[in-house]
Amino acid sequence: MDLRHLHYFVVVVKSNFNLSLAAKKLYISQPALSQLIKSFEDSENIELFERYKGRLQGLTSVGEVFYDNAKKILLQYDNMLTEIREGSAKLKGKVRIGIPPLILGVVFADVIAQLIIHHPDIEFEIIEKGAYELSKRFMVDELDFAILLDPTHIDPDIIDEHLLQQDELSAFMNNQHPLAIKNKLDWPDLHNQLMAILDPSFIIQHKLQKQFDAYNIKPKISAMSSSWDFLMLVAKNSDFITVLPSPVRHFYLDKNIIEKRFTDPISWNVLLCRPKRSRYNRINQYVFDYILNYFNDTKTKTA
Repeated sequence: MDLRHLHYFVVVVKSNFNLSLAAKKLYISQPALSQLIKSFEDSENIELFERYKGRLQGLTSVGEVFYDNAKKILLQYDNMLTEIREGSAKLKGKVRIGIPPLILGVVFADVIAQLIIHHPDIEFEIIEKGAYELSKRFMVDELDFAILLDPTHIDPDIIDEHLLQQDELSAFMNNQHPLAIKNKLDWPDLHNQLMAILDPSFIIQHKLQKQFDAYNIKPKISAMSSSWDFLMLVAKNSDFITVLPSPVRHFYLDKNIIEKRFTDPISWNVLLCRPKRSRYNRINQYVFDYILNYFNDTKTKTA
């Protein structure tokens, strides 16, 4: 009797000696299973099962000893396979992740650091570009993952999207600014206001322009930059207003600058995206699961 047959024997016992049920679990015919058991008993000149009118009723004393040993052997075999798999499971390879600089600094710095520290054999190539550039690279399969904003405007047949963080855009300004007295801002409040915003390589800039058009307002956009901390510095030291993701407040702690949310906010939903495939290699799937679990744990801790 080989390991497969030992497995069959254990399944029969665990199925309360019901050969029909055991055969279904094992995906073999009941006659074949019955014949296998009888052939083994005959070849070894032993009886493993108590029978009544041809039906299995229980184990003989020999069968009980055999059952205990069979379970131990199968467990040892499973443990051996687990050790072999774990021993050869050292993750090696390269992972290309595209992340907009703003999201990398505000949302992703810690998770990327943890991945690098705990997996020195994985080479992480971080491509810092605006979302539009990353979308182009994603569609020509130059990225394993892209961190993008919802909506991505990428064909759903080629992209697998998962929400990581949900928030909104806020206005940041000097605490002496005339609008600082308001609890929340209405978009018309920004009409004719001095503004410093992200440059066109960021989807945020395009979302803002769309909102300005919807409310038929024209702020005085006098500065654009790819650096959110520069925009915050400008807002802190002048009458300029900047509009950035609300989580920025956690990274720019200064009593001279305040955050104001909008009554009709623009959503800022961060997505983990990867090319849609029928299957993924082991390192790709591991990094994907790691990132999702990291953000799920973060949500649980802050809930």
